[in-house]
Amino acid sequence: MDRLNASALTPGEESYFGKYRLLQQLASGGMAHIFLASIDGPDGFSKTCVIKRILPEYASLEAFSRMFADEAKVAALLTHPNIVQVFDFGKIDGQYYLAMEWIQGAALDRVLRHAWSASFPLGTRVAVDVGIAVASALSYAHAKTLPDGTPLRLVHRDITPGNVLVSRDGIIKLADFGIVKSSVNLERTVAGVVKGKYAYMSPEQISNRELDHRSDLFSLGIVLYEAATGRRLYKRDTIEATILAASAAGVPLPSEVSPGFPPALERIILRLLQKEPEARYQSAREVHEDLERFRASQNWTSSGGEIAALMATLFPPDKAGRHSTALPVVGSLPGNTGASSTGRTPGGVPDSKPKALPVHEEEGTTPATSLERASPADRAGEDTFPWGVAVAAGIAALGSALFWFFVA
Repeated sequence: MDRLNASALTPGEESYFGKYRLLQQLASGGMAHIFLASIDGPDGFSKTCVIKRILPEYASLEAFSRMFADEAKVAALLTHPNIVQVFDFGKIDGQYYLAMEWIQGAALDRVLRHAWSASFPLGTRVAVDVGIAVASALSYAHAKTLPDGTPLRLVHRDITPGNVLVSRDGIIKLADFGIVKSSVNLERTVAGVVKGKYAYMSPEQISNRELDHRSDLFSLGIVLYEAATGRRLYKRDTIEATILAASAAGVPLPSEVSPGFPPALERIILRLLQKEPEARYQSAREVHEDLERFRASQNWTSSGGEIAALMATLFPPDKAGRHSTALPVVGSLPGNTGASSTGRTPGGVPDSKPKALPVHEEEGTTPATSLERASPADRAGEDTFPWGVAVAAGIAALGSALFWFFVA
């Protein structure tokens, strides 16, 4: 579902989905299609939006349709400048759909890939802007209540570069509440199924333990680490190796990966990435305040102008003058690891060191990750093999496979 398809609908063809006029198919996958669409009204009124449309065969599956409805119910409660707004939810001709805010730009994972392809690393300044925006969105979402004042107790559970959208105007928004845990969905989860993308999970999430909002802060720490250093943190060549690396929660110092890394920013990232939730920041608001203080100490502006200039450089308009639409990487399915969690080496042997973000990569494909081999000294310093985590990972993978076998 993460492969972009920029081809427009047949020129001159009027294609409608209920009240929505479909303008262009933006992405297509086995379970959902995403379209650029328009709502038209009298006297030339027109509102552009993005339609996420679930295919009929999946709308008939109770677990899948419930999860999609939960996403809509949660999104309807959230109104924040750093969260993608959902306008509408419904079902037309057996197909569930969401109508969402249209954002010209790209997801952060595409920004990172394009930046490295152009030998133009983002660096700490852009990473801090991303961190401040996402922390602000999480601070709002974590504290959100239902209309009667009941705490929503929201945990996003999928904070990844693919769900951080960057507009061409320099605005950053958090997307995709498809696997959110909250008092709205009452944690309806198939036993043994782990939700999210393994390379961005907290240790408690990856081992399927009880988690709270502090799990999102750990995931934010991974995103900040990778954006600021240009190197993957826990992504490995196999799912198994990724699970073990994320479970161990080892963190190479950013200053060792990127010489000259600001010590104050390093302290913020390392605190986010503490293995035990009690040792991390206890709220997204604290993270936001510390990042704001760090940015002020560097005399950096907060206008978003630098990010807008970066987007103009990395994503120029096409020959027709059109700009790309920012879309989240669709991975909000039970047990889905996301596109970035399935790579393997030719021999299938997991490596244990992260590498720089891929330099050459086709648009919308799984990132290539030919990682460096771990040295004997590195292996000698490791603890005993975490058999419990490995068994838990195997059970989770088996549960996911069985779930989709029986519902397919």
